[in-house]
Amino acid sequence: MGEHKNPFPGENNTGHFWDEENDIRELNNRPPRWYMLSLYIGTLAIVVYTLYYPTIPWSGEHNKGFANWTQISEMNESVAQLEAYREKRFADTEKAITEKSLKEIVLDGELRTYAIKTAKVLFGDNCAACHGAAGQGNVGFPVLADDDWLYGGKLAQISTTIVNGRKGNMPARMLDISDADASTLATFLVETGKGKNGNPNPASKALYMSKGCIACHGPDMKGNQLLGSANLSDGIYRFKADDQHASVVRTILHGVGQVNNPLTQDAVMPAFGHSSVIDAVQIKKLIVYVHQLGGGVVVK
Repeated sequence: MGEHKNPFPGENNTGHFWDEENDIRELNNRPPRWYMLSLYIGTLAIVVYTLYYPTIPWSGEHNKGFANWTQISEMNESVAQLEAYREKRFADTEKAITEKSLKEIVLDGELRTYAIKTAKVLFGDNCAACHGAAGQGNVGFPVLADDDWLYGGKLAQISTTIVNGRKGNMPARMLDISDADASTLATFLVETGKGKNGNPNPASKALYMSKGCIACHGPDMKGNQLLGSANLSDGIYRFKADDQHASVVRTILHGVGQVNNPLTQDAVMPAFGHSSVIDAVQIKKLIVYVHQLGGGVVVK
């Protein structure tokens, strides 16, 4: 086999030719200077970045970098800047919210709008888990967007609920009611709650009158907001369920908030006024927000 000869020995090529005429060949030139400079600068930038910012995990913990920077610290700085801006921009409004009564805030269109807008996040963080993002209620928790209130929908009543909390209570098996009578009573209550579409057995009302229900829920079944006893005539249920009859039977037999009864219904509202979760001004905003969800008693 003959030795291949490079037709261009002084050209600094690699000896690789890609066509028969040797026109296309691979040269052995250095890369352009701009390319090499970019490579060197990029390599240096990687080293500087690695040392300046937190990057490489060392044994047990990552390198925190000379800048001592973290995303959390940057977020905190941004939040502090935002809070400083808000404090300066809305200082007068916040002062008015602090000093004025709930009634004055609701009757003042500007303050009411400000309180509602600023309380939306507060409601989402502290209330929506139980009452829903729009106050529509979740399973086992009251709706706040309607005009049916266990403890009243006036500003003062809503304030008492949020500040001091609530704890529902209903005795189990009033006057030792039997399972059969509990089922009959539940049928009467459910049918009564349907209004014109219901078909309550009038004879069953004797159970309602004789088993102590009247003491809290009244002879007209309208309930008592001072006691937090539910209106049993409107078909709106604190403990709504797919099988509403079974849920009512459970409440009659096992009550609400009964200690050492695993089947009792639970109805507890935390007292935000006695915790450090939100401050007094934020509570005022929440009161206005809940009142304005749609079911609050109109302030005149």
